[in-house]
Amino acid sequence: MKSHLPFRAEILRPHENVAVLAVDGDLDVYAGPHFKELFLRVIAEGPRDLIVDLSKATTLDSTGLGVLVSGAKRAGASSLAIVCCDQAMSNVFALVGLDRIFSVFGSRAAALAAAC
Repeated sequence: MKSHLPFRAEILRPHENVAVLAVDGDLDVYAGPHFKELFLRVIAEGPRDLIVDLSKATTLDSTGLGVLVSGAKRAGASSLAIVCCDQAMSNVFALVGLDRIFSVFGSRAAALAAAC
């Protein structure tokens, strides 16, 4: 049986119009409600650019993907970028066509450079 890794996330504001939601741990059905709450909170703050940093996420299941898609719809005019340095996780975004909805970057620095 797979052990459940704790989920942690924080909202960072590296620039005035940029917000980063940094995820650490399993982004799965257990973490989904907390992730959704944080994601909607940061969207409500109205940043011009929103970056979801999954570089420390250990898993991403359909629940996490669903939150990202529903959040993208609510984000409206905000640009939404994903940081994902895990090749298998990046392949999931491409496989299900989410790379057409989100800009996917290999590092937070690259996503921030594109945002500024």
